[in-house]
This record gives sequence, structure tokens and C-alpha cells, in this order.
Amino acid sequence: MKPLDKQIVDIVDKGLEGNGLDENEVLALYRVDPTSREASTIRWAGMQLSQKAANGKAEVHAQIGLNAAPCGNNCKFCSFAVSNGVRTGCYELPKKDVLEYAKIYEDQGANLILMLTTAGYKFQKLIEMVESVREVISPEMPLLVNTADMTLEQTLAVRRAGANGAYHAVRMREGVDTKLPVERRLATIDNIHKAGLHLSTCVEPVGPENTPEELTEATMRCIATDPLTAGVGKRINVPGTEVFDRGMISDVTNALYVAVYRLACGDKMALNCSANSPAIAMSGANLAWAEVGTNPRDTVERTEKGGRGSDIEHCRTVLVNGGWELLDGPSQGWEVEDLSPDVTALAM
Repeated sequence: MKPLDKQIVDIVDKGLEGNGLDENEVLALYRVDPTSREASTIRWAGMQLSQKAANGKAEVHAQIGLNAAPCGNNCKFCSFAVSNGVRTGCYELPKKDVLEYAKIYEDQGANLILMLTTAGYKFQKLIEMVESVREVISPEMPLLVNTADMTLEQTLAVRRAGANGAYHAVRMREGVDTKLPVERRLATIDNIHKAGLHLSTCVEPVGPENTPEELTEATMRCIATDPLTAGVGKRINVPGTEVFDRGMISDVTNALYVAVYRLACGDKMALNCSANSPAIAMSGANLAWAEVGTNPRDTVERTEKGGRGSDIEHCRTVLVNGGWELLDGPSQGWEVEDLSPDVTALAM
């Protein structure tokens, strides 16, 4: 039997120290065949390091999609894109349902709640929703938004409304498969940090066409944004979208990529996403997402009703079957940070 590649073993050993990897080392790991012995070693190491970083605990974060509407940003992978023609009508989740879902999620043991909107959702309505949801969940429960690019004034408004952070990402082939410049996405991430909020992000949506070089660039950029949660998420292909025929990566490949990200970022970050299956969870992904309401990876108005949405119990089962213990109570580390002196006045 052919021995393990010594270069890969040496990189994995360095990664297990928890101090991260350099760009060339990350590239070497992404080039590994997902079905090889070396890949199994990488996945094992990803699990070991994630267990250390999170003290053996995994979490379920819960997403509430607030609206569905054709979007002119035309992300080729998104069911909302006008260019895809998958969705033609507009729909908004009633406020009473949003509040009920938030309360149910907390009662069922979600560790964090996130509200998702399309880019066209009115910002003031989002602020009002954040304020209302904050009133019905406990003060300790982290509350995040996932919305359009935001100015500093808008991220400060999100903070004042009661949010702890935001999900925002520079997607794979941003500016090519989307109409959004990378610079605009990074500017929003900078505004999130300036407002004293925390960042959740990911290397996503990854498809089989994305090269090891692309994955390495995205990983190093993602690490540089200093997120509280991150990882690698595969693209979920929606019928009718422009990228549907490109196919999807397997769970085995996604598991390798999740492990590579963990070794690349080290043990500073506790939560590594996304645990879509036990195979991915046992490779170091300790964050799974439950979803209700609208969903850009679905075509129904409510993803939990005949769509792809996962509930809290399903996510918990995936994580437990992947070898994790579950955190009881709100996710930790999301307390809103102090503002820098130069933006304090804007927050008044």
C-alpha cells in the first residue's frame, strides 16, 4: 500500500497545533483527492481541532426567512434572481409568524436566531422586525441579520435595534456569478465590525467548478475578516437557476473542505459550519442550520412546508450522529462589542 504523502502529513500536523496554515499549505490540502487516505487524515484532524476549539460542543442556529421577491442582484445560484426567472411573485412572512417562529426556536433549544431578507426588503422594516423579535426572545439569545450590503449608519442601526451581528459573505466567483462587487461585500463586513457587531460568514456556495486555487483564495480572505463562525458550504442547486447544470459537490468533498478550513483557521474560532450531514459533522463541522420561512435555496414560500428546510431536531440528530455533544442554552461570545471612538458619535 502506498504510504501517506509526507508533505500532507506534515501540514496536517502543523494544523493540529491550532495556529493556522499559510496559503501554500491550504492549497496543498484543497488539492487532495477527497476519497484518498490523505483526505481521511485531514478529516480526522479537522474533527480533533474543532473538538478542541469548541470543548466538544456543537450548536444549532435557526434561520427565519422574512420575504421572497425577484432580486436584481442576479446571483446565478439564487432562486430570487430575476435572471433565473424561478420566482415571479412577492411574499412576506407575516410579523406574527416571525415572532412565533422566534419564540418556538428558543423553546426548542436553538442556540442563535438569524433573520434573512432579500436585498429589496425595506431596511426600516428590517429594523422594526429586529426590535420586535428582540422583545420576545431572551436578552441572552444572539440575534443576527442576513440582508443586503449595509452602510456604517445601517449597521449601527441594526446594533441599536438589538442585533448582535450579521451574516455576510463574499461568495464564490462574486462579481462573475453575481452582480455584486467583492469590494462592496468587504465594505459591509468592515461596517459590521466598526459597528461593534460580530460576523458570521462562510466560503460559499461551493460547486464542483471551483478550483483549489479559488477555494484557497476564498479561505484566506474569509479568515482575514475575523468571523465568529465560518466554514465551507456547498451550493444547493435549485432547478431553473443558471448554475443548476454545474452539479453539486458530494458530502465527502464538503467534509474534506470543512476540515481544511478548520486546519487553515486554527482553534481561535469555536464554530465551524456547515454540518449538513453526519459525514461533514464528523470532519469538524459543529454548526448546523435550521430553516423556516423563505429560502434562496428553495422555490416554495415556506421552506419548512414541502421544501428543504430542516428543523431543530433534525439538525441535532445530524450533529449527534457526527460525534458531537450539544450546547445547552444561547451561543456564547456574541455580546455586542464596544464602539471605537471615531464611530461612537454616529451611534447616538
